Amino acid sequence: MKKQILLFSIALLPLVALSDEPSAYGAGDINSATPYGLSPSEKKILQNNQKVSNLNESVGTVKAELSSVSEQYEGMRSVVDSYATKIAKQDERIRQMEEENQKLRDYVEENRKIQNENQEKIKAVLGELGSLIDSINKNYVPKDKFDQLVNEVHGSKTSSKTSVPDTNKKDAGKEKTVSSKDLSKQDSATLLKEADDLYEKKSYSDANALYTELLNRNYKPAKVNYTMGEISYAQKSYASAIEHYKTSIALFDKASYTPTLLYHTGSSFEKLGKTKEAQAFYKALKENYPNSPEAKKVK
Repeated sequence: MKKQILLFSIALLPLVALSDEPSAYGAGDINSATPYGLSPSEKKILQNNQKVSNLNESVGTVKAELSSVSEQYEGMRSVVDSYATKIAKQDERIRQMEEENQKLRDYVEENRKIQNENQEKIKAVLGELGSLIDSINKNYVPKDKFDQLVNEVHGSKTSSKTSVPDTNKKDAGKEKTVSSKDLSKQDSATLLKEADDLYEKKSYSDANALYTELLNRNYKPAKVNYTMGEISYAQKSYASAIEHYKTSIALFDKASYTPTLLYHTGSSFEKLGKTKEAQAFYKALKENYPNSPEAKKVK
């Protein structure tokens, strides 16, 4: 029986398509009592088939909408993934910047510690060097005795303040005349460099002329007097060397060349026959700069 009903339903399907167009007498109206002359059970089957057809249409519509929503979702997910990638890159950059900042903070802190340590070392060194001239004055060669010795080697009873050393006759004959006008055109730093270059080349007379101009300008008098003392020492003008060394150490006793200054001062006194005074400077050198090359020369 069910099989016959199903076959009958299939046979009526063409009629379903026409159900939307009711006849003038209502025979094609599915809601009428006997549409197309169908029995109530057949009418029920026809109505169910129509509902299935409508449901299939609804399902198709929903599928289309779901497909559209899926496409929109994929688009949104692509955008979200893009933002997620950008955020991840920003996070990585922030992490790198934090690491760099930490390294910078560590570097600054390390430098601060080094500077503090260096300042303490500098203070200690300056303290030691600061006491050097006092130590020489009090324990080895007092200042008034030093001045007296300088006067004695110059053959004078009065204190001499001359800063220009005596040059030997051989070198004096080679000395070039440099006018003050020519020297005035150069700045002091350039003039000092030229003087040092001439000194290194052992052009002592030319160097002395420039050093004298620098002393007239009062430009780095401690260093200039020391170098002029070295020139006098090289020329065996020991009295002049001692005077320059005295002026230099009185102006600045914390220079890197102080060991050489002490050694050559002692040597100059020794060359002039003042052995006792020479030993005083040698002693000061050995006690204050025991590891210097100059101290190792002293027996």
